[in-house]
Amino acid sequence: MKTRISTFLACCFFSVLASTGLIAQGWTQIGSAKVHGHLDHDEIMVTALEGDFSAIKLFVENEGIHFERVVVHFGNGGQQEIPVRSFIKAGGETRVFDLPGNDRVIRKVDLFYKSRAATKRKAKVVLYGRR
Repeated sequence: MKTRISTFLACCFFSVLASTGLIAQGWTQIGSAKVHGHLDHDEIMVTALEGDFSAIKLFVENEGIHFERVVVHFGNGGQQEIPVRSFIKAGGETRVFDLPGNDRVIRKVDLFYKSRAATKRKAKVVLYGRR
């Protein structure tokens, strides 16, 4: 039990450090989602009030995720599919995904990943945007 509490506190501490570092680098948290291990798709809804962004990145908490692809849906009806095809461990982040074009107001981001139903821990994906 003591080990679980220590692990949880360490994850929280590193999450705070990572998010503080991202904010200092010009990144804004614009959404998050709990990833359900029995599914292979989740989405992060983003309000238009957040504005437009030139790039995004995903930060993973609690449990690692093997992402297949990410689809960004824009306010103008367009979308951008980004192949990720990599495992991001808990506390890790994806590379930066540039968003080309002029109208980059994000409406939502679809996450497609390989299911890890055997794990009891649920991952959390935090979406950051850079203007």
